[in-house]
Amino acid sequence: MFEKIKERLQEIENMANRDENTREELNKILKGITEVKNEIERLEDKTKSLLGRNENIKEKKPRHTDMSGFLSKIQSARVNVETLLDRGWNYIVSGRYEKASRELLQAKKLSPKNVQIYNLLGWAYIHLEQYDKASLTFQEVLNLDSNNEMAHANLGYLNYKKGLYREAIEGLSNITKNANNKQAVLYALFYLGLIYQEREMFDDAIEFLNKAIALGPNLYEAYYYLGKAYKKRGLNNLATQIWEKLIDINKFNIWAKKAKEELNGK
Repeated sequence: MFEKIKERLQEIENMANRDENTREELNKILKGITEVKNEIERLEDKTKSLLGRNENIKEKKPRHTDMSGFLSKIQSARVNVETLLDRGWNYIVSGRYEKASRELLQAKKLSPKNVQIYNLLGWAYIHLEQYDKASLTFQEVLNLDSNNEMAHANLGYLNYKKGLYREAIEGLSNITKNANNKQAVLYALFYLGLIYQEREMFDDAIEFLNKAIALGPNLYEAYYYLGKAYKKRGLNNLATQIWEKLIDINKFNIWAKKAKEELNGK
């Protein structure tokens, strides 16, 4: 855990540009370090207190494994959470949402205050059409962090999936204009593109999906739906170009495979 923190701090130190997201990340790192430090101090005080109460305790050479075991457990828990998060994310991007939810629920047990876990879990629930669970999960994020912009973006997506278009558009539009979180803005743009495409407002859909791709060029799903919007708008050449670009970027991605099916007329 500590090596990863040192590596990340070095990466941030070497960054040419630092924005508000970087400051937020540094605050989270500092908070985590402080929590571990405070816990160690509490354990140290308690140990000293117990030693003081029992004068008959024989002096023993300090066991190196006592503190290292404690720190090892912290590191092990952290590694497990990161592993489960990675698995959950990979299952989501490959469309295996049931498996994603199982991995993320395990991660949630290990790290019940990690809002990233909740946001991904809620996302998986949306794709499983378990909207009540998704709503409760995003509410848990807001209980932990009322200003979490990614959770607000996901709630906009949830409203869209539930057919509450006006609420979805209002919430997502507010995020695109006022949010500081780049990822929240990216997905808000993408979700707006999906909404306008479903409402057959293809020019608006094309505009938002292009903005999403400009902000997040690795959001493969946006390329696929942009191609769909071009095709429905009658711009078949542009649809072909964007789908071929997606396949060139990563032909093994699930959305590239869908694009290939579109090109093959399936």
